[in-house]
Amino acid sequence: MAKQYYIKRDPSAIGSDIEWAAINGKEFYQLLTSPAGKGRYFIDMDEFMIEATEAEYKDWRKEKDHSDYLQAQESQVQLLPLCGGENGSQGDLIPDMAASTEEQAMASILRKALKEALNALDGESYAIIDALILAQDRKSERDLASEFGLSQNAVHKRKNKILKTLKLLVVKGEKSSQ
Repeated sequence: MAKQYYIKRDPSAIGSDIEWAAINGKEFYQLLTSPAGKGRYFIDMDEFMIEATEAEYKDWRKEKDHSDYLQAQESQVQLLPLCGGENGSQGDLIPDMAASTEEQAMASILRKALKEALNALDGESYAIIDALILAQDRKSERDLASEFGLSQNAVHKRKNKILKTLKLLVVKGEKSSQ
């Protein structure tokens, strides 16, 4: 469907005195590039373009610019890694834009403490936690057990022991950061 263009027959008319004229795209372009188009404002409503007062146009433009800005910000939201560095990706978090400063500070302390706790693990413990919990392509305890040459029960016990250790290290790291 072609875009429709509506102009005021009398550009100075207001309210119920306005008479609308429908024109095609070529006529609209000619109007815009002619002296008669100078000082006239139009609002683009996707399927049609309509003439407006300067105040109406400015209000529409302000709202449109704000909407475009918000869409651009949404498209720029990035996933922040929970922990980075040598050990690879340990999961991603989406930032909570509505969180209070206090909540953000606490979350930052927790992330720092968790990162330090993960870095404090020995290589095998880290590999187990990474494979079972942190990796994007997580493995089952059974798969990991066959990979490590252990029983599934042994991997399960080891995982629980590592998680308890991590919890203690995070609490300790959190207290030292405050």
